[in-house]
Amino acid sequence: MKNSKVKVLIFDVFGTVVDWRSTIKKELNKFLPLNLNKKELNDFALEWRNGYTDFIGKFNDGKVKWKNVDKIHLDKLKELLESKELLTSMDDENILEINKLWHKLDPWNDSVEGLRKLKEDFSIGTLSNGNFSLLLNMSKYSKLNWDFIFSGDIFKKYKTDEYVYRKACQYLDLNPSQVMLVAAHEGDLNAAKKLGLKTAYVNRPLEYSNLPNINNPKGFDYTATDFIDLHQKLRKNNT
Repeated sequence: MKNSKVKVLIFDVFGTVVDWRSTIKKELNKFLPLNLNKKELNDFALEWRNGYTDFIGKFNDGKVKWKNVDKIHLDKLKELLESKELLTSMDDENILEINKLWHKLDPWNDSVEGLRKLKEDFSIGTLSNGNFSLLLNMSKYSKLNWDFIFSGDIFKKYKTDEYVYRKACQYLDLNPSQVMLVAAHEGDLNAAKKLGLKTAYVNRPLEYSNLPNINNPKGFDYTATDFIDLHQKLRKNNT
């Protein structure tokens, strides 16, 4: 019988480990040559991020060629700036500086301490569509002490393509049952679960909107309120 004890935790990053929405909204007005109100900031941040999710969908449908997340974000940023008649008034350096906001996202309150605790018992790393330099800069900025980084430019594919999860297990030289994906997104977890990975859903109530959205999905190995809670549950049950 294959060993099914979990040895490695791989983490979705955007929304699971870091609070992209609040960070982008907080920082945008420092760079844009106009002051957006709260609703406008939220709409801008959401539309910017939706450019990424839309591109992933098109790629997975075979409609566009692969490019890294920095380039996806940059192209969408230019599109948004043009729609607000700001593109021609901003130089390339300023636009690139805005795009680098994604490299400096604030972690959720429990993330740094929770990862530290989880690292006592497991190897921990990312499984993110983000590019390597983005994730490296973010880990430095947010003090995310990963053992390794799996990024989109390693695989040249995006989650939820099964190749990403399978290849991650191969790189780790582990059976899927020895690897656990930790994420706040059910689609990500369901894709991993189909391939035999263990799964842990972490609820991030403010991931999708300004209003708390408490979700307790069924069908995953663990459901946790945060990384501290997950650490306690894994320490109790992963024997």
